[in-house]
Amino acid sequence: MAQQLSYRTERVNELMRRELVLLLKQETKDPRLKQVVITDVIVSRDLTSAKVFFSVDEDSQKTVTSLLNKAGGFFRSNLSKSLDLRHTPSL
Repeated sequence: MAQQLSYRTERVNELMRRELVLLLKQETKDPRLKQVVITDVIVSRDLTSAKVFFSVDEDSQKTVTSLLNKAGGFFRSNLSKSLDLRHTPSL
């Protein structure tokens, strides 16, 4: 059963996806992260956490997943600077 999203949640999903794409293209220095494609972001109803879905080559999936998990704080801090939200969701 699909969860019905509010207009605000959908808007935050799209804003976070756009900003993450820009951060990956412009701010990351690791060349392994340049091949990552952010496909979707789903924010919880209370906007405290977000799941980020991405696509990458199958052979480099484990390394890229661990790199993205390690860089979660970097992405969250940059998202808090660029998005006008009271609390930035944890990734």
